[in-house]
Amino acid sequence: MRSFFILRCFLLFFFLFHLAFAAARKIWSRTEMLEMAGYGEQKLSSVIITGSLICNTSPSHLHSIAIPGATVAIKCHTGYKRRSKWTKAVTDDLGEFEIDLPSQLHAIPDLENTCVIKPIHVPELYRCHHNSTNTHKRIKLVSSTNSFRVYTSGKIRLQGHSLKS
Repeated sequence: MRSFFILRCFLLFFFLFHLAFAAARKIWSRTEMLEMAGYGEQKLSSVIITGSLICNTSPSHLHSIAIPGATVAIKCHTGYKRRSKWTKAVTDDLGEFEIDLPSQLHAIPDLENTCVIKPIHVPELYRCHHNSTNTHKRIKLVSSTNSFRVYTSGKIRLQGHSLKS
């Protein structure tokens, strides 16, 4: 009789536990749990990096032209032996670019000393890539409001001559 009572209690406990677990799964879906953890569709923060790419066609910087259609990339060091991948953007008609930094990099402390920007492809029409593509440029914080930060690399100046000038 006593073992029957223990068995009934165990089955009741198991049944109630199963119901509670099923109810919890119905309350929070996988998507909702990911959003609560900060990995959902809705962005919790934004980090934008801006800048421009310019070709100096004279040593005095008096003759400079914007480089549209060039590819610029940013890379951030995330720790010892672990680095992020290059995040790329293409310059517009004014030679300006905007990179939306991936969310997994938003929490890196001191982005100014952790991330570098580099031009990785310049269209053949512009002969500015041969001297300066190994140059990395640091970023600088321009604005920080709530969960939105903007950094800039400023003007990235490449030396050379242009067939377009």
